[in-house]
This record gives sequence, structure tokens and C-alpha cells, in this order.
Amino acid sequence: MGLFSRRRDPESPAEPFQFTVDKVFVVPVRGVVCTGTVTSGTVRVGQAAKITLEDQSRSVTVSRIEAQGKKRSSAAAGEQAGLFLGGLTMADIPTIPGNDGSIKDGDALSGASVVSVF
Repeated sequence: MGLFSRRRDPESPAEPFQFTVDKVFVVPVRGVVCTGTVTSGTVRVGQAAKITLEDQSRSVTVSRIEAQGKKRSSAAAGEQAGLFLGGLTMADIPTIPGNDGSIKDGDALSGASVVSVF
């Protein structure tokens, strides 16, 4: 290895996290994104998690994280972020009455927790 070669630090292991949902959106082609705040720990892309929906828990995977308009590999406690969750679909978001009866309720999951699973 040369004097100026770059060595990547090994990824630190995933640690437990909790994320509180403010709003939920469906982004065409990318899927469902939950915006909110990391309330404890650090969330990383690829982490297994669960989200509690009304009366059941759903297994999900954090497939992408965005914070302050940029793609990130992690978000730590206190940060606001958007988590793209694999395993959560548009069908999981309740609808509200609208002109055509199919308007998704972005506030329906407000207060829901996404927590890490080990």
C-alpha cells in the first residue's frame, strides 16, 4: 500500500435505533418514505427494522436515507431524516375521502415508531 493510498475504515456495526414518524409519502419508482426524527441510536442503510401499524408490526428494511436534501448512509439521534422502507407499500397507507376516494393520508402514521431489529 502506498503512502497516499486511502484506506476505508471498516463499517461500525449497526446499533439499535428508534425513529418517530411525522409524515409518510409515496415516491414514484422509489417507494414509501417516512419523514421524522431519529429519537435514539443511529440508523443505517440496510438495517432490518419493524414499524408498528395500527394493530400489527411489519418487518421492513431501511433501503435509503435522506437528510437535508442529500442521500446519506446513516442518521443519528436528534437528526430529521427521510427513511425509505423496503417492505412497506402504498397499500399500507390508509386513504382519506377525496374526489376519487383514493387520497393517501400522509399523517396516518404520524407518531408511529420504526425500531431496529437484531
